[in-house]
Amino acid sequence: MKLLKKQPIALLIALIVILGATFFGANRSLGAEVRQTTAQFYDGVFSETQGRVLPSIYGQLGQRSTAALQILSIGEHSHGDDVALNAAGTELRAARQDLVALLTSGSPGELFVADQVLGVTVERYYAILHPLVVVAEGDDLAALENAFNTMQSAARVIRDSGYNEAIRDFHRTVLGRFPTNILIEIVFVSPPELFA
Repeated sequence: MKLLKKQPIALLIALIVILGATFFGANRSLGAEVRQTTAQFYDGVFSETQGRVLPSIYGQLGQRSTAALQILSIGEHSHGDDVALNAAGTELRAARQDLVALLTSGSPGELFVADQVLGVTVERYYAILHPLVVVAEGDDLAALENAFNTMQSAARVIRDSGYNEAIRDFHRTVLGRFPTNILIEIVFVSPPELFA
């Protein structure tokens, strides 16, 4: 007990307590701000100019996944014997499955990559399928164009979602300032990720 009564030991203990409290407080505070900022990926970003919450990227990825499945279904139903279409369909199915799997646990960056691959494979599949559907002159043309328009529309909504701007603003206004720029490195909080 006499050891604790010595001034250097007491100062050391006080310093440890202060640093521990600072670490704990910074971790909780920054963690909460990062979670709130990242939640905009799933819930949408509030647009002050429009006075409303914009559609979320997460929701639009679901729409793109559904539209890709519709396009794939039209091709398999109507033109399942076309070799080039089947090869492109295999790629499209794999790309869609990758996106769907990441929707449950993927980061915004991982989802961005999966969405880019999905977009490319849909474009390739559509380029093969569209002429086949036009020649067949059935009801599939309207359904195909509707699904493809949904893909493109959702891509535009994602581009205009405001999420990446909100993340950049958070990095600039919160994480880019002292002492947060130092604390973020030592409190084990990962900064929010761009959809890029």
